[in-house]
Amino acid sequence: MTTNHNPQPDPAVNQPGESLLPDELLAASHRMAASRAKGARMLSRSRSRRRILPTIVVASMALFGAGLANAFVGSTFAPTTSVTTTSATAATSQQNATNAITLARLSAAIAADQRTLAALASSTAKTSAVAASAGASPISTATSQPGSGLVSTPPPVATAPAPSAAPTTHATTGASSVG
Repeated sequence: MTTNHNPQPDPAVNQPGESLLPDELLAASHRMAASRAKGARMLSRSRSRRRILPTIVVASMALFGAGLANAFVGSTFAPTTSVTTTSATAATSQQNATNAITLARLSAAIAADQRTLAALASSTAKTSAVAASAGASPISTATSQPGSGLVSTPPPVATAPAPSAAPTTHATTGASSVG
């Protein structure tokens, strides 16, 4: 909406042949705008060249190099079909020999334990038979006749050496002070 009700323009404001800005100034303004637009386009292209293009080039060269290396290695070495198991066989036979020795030791220990249990059972049976014939309780017979020889004494138990104290360590460094 205009304030001028007259549809004809005011001749004092717009005179023919005279523009608001000189033509040289308008041309310079257009050149500056075109230069700015061109600079913005160049900056966006150079930014993509700097950031995206090197990554793409490096990744593609790495994949290409890996493919060439794989092709070279695949063509250089022929796949072998026979598998050598000499070290595995030697380790297995050594483990089997160790297991056999351990099994023989355990069998001997179990046999000795069974003999000891049989001796203890027969000794207990003899002690209870003597106690029943004498009319005394088995507990009093065993305590009143310690040297009768009817009860065999258990084999001595070897005691383990007492554990030694661990050396003190520093709280923050963990270094030990031995001595």
